[in-house]
Formats: sequence, structure tokens, C-alpha cells
Amino acid sequence: MRLSIFCRLCLLVSLTTPILSYAQGFQSFSQETSFATLMLECPNENISPPRKSFGSLYSCAFGDAQTVKWFVSEEPTAEKVMNIGLLWYDWHTNAGYGIHADSNEAEKAMSFLIDMYVPTKKNEIEKAFRGSKNEVFNTSEFIIYYTYTKGHQKDERLIVIEEK
Repeated sequence: MRLSIFCRLCLLVSLTTPILSYAQGFQSFSQETSFATLMLECPNENISPPRKSFGSLYSCAFGDAQTVKWFVSEEPTAEKVMNIGLLWYDWHTNAGYGIHADSNEAEKAMSFLIDMYVPTKKNEIEKAFRGSKNEVFNTSEFIIYYTYTKGHQKDERLIVIEEK
């Protein structure tokens, strides 16, 4: 069930009380995943249990073609976030959902990611996400990696944010 904007805003305010600001780094794994589920209205979320040398992995796929993926990786030894990633499989051939399937969802997720964690790098990261050049960005709190991989039918656009 989709929440109204007012309800989402109320929940956001209640969630931000303990969160305060992302400028100080990531919150706990459970807080980050709950917040992502709420704000992205994730229809297909999954949390994989921890394994030998890996913590839990939260994943959310959305868009009509399910080409946009949001990840939160947990540190293996604590309920701490290792990194947060956004992946978009940008189809440049029609695989049944059209060219550049789910581009609106990818743009919205990218804007959310930037606004929440690295708003000072907004213009640079948006430009990189639309381009085809790998780049690394830094803030005082985070390192942001953008990678672009050209494929035969689809391109892979990936943003990963790690705490310093």
C-alpha cells in the first residue's frame, strides 16, 4: 500500500529524531534499511542473512523492468553499514520494456541517494551518472565511487558510497 506524502513526511520526521544528520556518517544497518524501504517505497525488498565473512545484505529492486537496485551492505562483525549502492541496468536495446527502462526510477533513487548522503556533490554525481566515465568523489565523511560498464545490450551504472 502506498503511503500518502503526508504520512511519509510524518514517518520521516519520526525517523529523523534518532538519525539527526547523515553528514556524520551512516546510521545502523536496521535504521538505514528501514529508511530506504520507507522513502523508496520498495516493492521487492530482501535481506540476505550474514555469511562467513559477509554481513547481511539488504536489496531492493524497483521499476517496471526491475532494473534499478538499491543495496545496503552490513559489516560482518557489527550492525554497521559498510556501504550503500545504487545500480541501474540501463538498457540501450529494447528487451521488452523499452530503451532506458526505469530511467525515471533510477533518477529518483539517484536524487534520494545524493540528497541524503552527499548533497554537496549533487551536480557532479548527477553528471557522472548520466555519463560514461568512472569517477571518484570525496567529502569529509564519504567516498563516492561511480562506475560505468558498457554492455552489449545494457550499460551498468553503479554508485557506491562508503564512510571514510
